[in-house]
Amino acid sequence: MSFQTLPAWLRVQCEAWHMLVTHRDKHPQFVLTQYEEIARVIHAHREDIRLDSTSDAIDVLCRSGCNNFAAYEPNGPRMSGYLCSPLVSLLLNHSCLPNAAFVYVGGLQIVRALDDIQIGDEITLAYMDGLQPRDVRQKQLSAVYFFDCECSKCCGESARAQVDVLMSRAVSVDGQMPEYLPTDYVQPPAIEPWVLKVVDMLLAYCQNDGTRDNFDQRLLDCVGSLPPRNFSFAAYTHWLECQDECLERISAECVSNNVRVWACVSAMYVLAFYTCVYPLYLSLVGFQCLETSKLVWNTLVASEKPNEMSNEWLELGLSLDRAKRLAR
Repeated sequence: MSFQTLPAWLRVQCEAWHMLVTHRDKHPQFVLTQYEEIARVIHAHREDIRLDSTSDAIDVLCRSGCNNFAAYEPNGPRMSGYLCSPLVSLLLNHSCLPNAAFVYVGGLQIVRALDDIQIGDEITLAYMDGLQPRDVRQKQLSAVYFFDCECSKCCGESARAQVDVLMSRAVSVDGQMPEYLPTDYVQPPAIEPWVLKVVDMLLAYCQNDGTRDNFDQRLLDCVGSLPPRNFSFAAYTHWLECQDECLERISAECVSNNVRVWACVSAMYVLAFYTCVYPLYLSLVGFQCLETSKLVWNTLVASEKPNEMSNEWLELGLSLDRAKRLAR
């Protein structure tokens, strides 16, 4: 089959593929050694694969290795592997706060906007998960994709950039645990006001009850005075582990109601951190909204005395009304 007889979409992808940079001279030697071993196997079957030399095979692996994207399951946020779409790699650059993302419908990979994109604006994707400290993201981007990130979240003085600086703070050894995090699940649940405020801001925005005007600044105002032990990637990790532990206990079907309420509280914390890190319409934020609403509803249903819980839940800022809004 000649090149001209290929379908038009495939010819475009082939042309884009040959325009991608291999960065072969920047790959670590141990990676090139692995590629050489793979290339020898490929070269042994060169008649089937149609590569002229081992060097060509190494170029293919280098080009693919630094121009791929994480692929996710169609119905969830879980990563299922990596893929290389040459045209997308050629046209769309990285941002730690992107305005677009991949979604999967059947066998189709679709680039979907996460925010209003004006004519002339650059469309950006996140090459890696943004839920990491700035220095970790920059090291990984440099090591895998061979560039220094200069996106609006990593550089400048925008409100989002300042929130990122706060999230990226190191936590001292004597203050690693967030202040409100439970050491056991006997103590009554508690939740910080900033969490409720951030979640309500998210809900108002996503339900068209609010505007994006000054959203990032209001976000910064909510978290700007929080100490690192309560607001950082380290704090987020603790609350995520708390949520996961609570969910495991709930799955075991041998838990107190306190554990169920702590699961709701920790899920609210995780959602608040997602709001501070990710684009608001990222699917992962939506999945966390749904998970939180399910936890609130199921906890009410499982309670032996739901009426007596009302005042306690209102004090915590957890309510059926908020659960319904989260689930929309």
